[in-house]
Amino acid sequence: MNEQPPKPPLEDPLHEKEIFASDVAVVGMIHENIAVTLAHLRFDEPVANQMPKVRRIVAARLMLTSAAAGQLLQQLQRLASQIEACDRIPN
Repeated sequence: MNEQPPKPPLEDPLHEKEIFASDVAVVGMIHENIAVTLAHLRFDEPVANQMPKVRRIVAARLMLTSAAAGQLLQQLQRLASQIEACDRIPN
């Protein structure tokens, strides 16, 4: 059997930054790692009566090993199936 050793406990030091993203800007591979660039929208101050200019700003760049990318995919699929199940429940 190919048993994996147990993972060490997860620590949450509470001083790590939280990142908000409204857009997955780019996904690609770099040296067998998955690179994900996340972005969010920002609005410039409006000039006179013009609409404010909208800009996409990079919020974070993630580099994931293939194992971490697989874990992320599994977690997102699990979450998506939970959301779909909730959507099927009649009100």
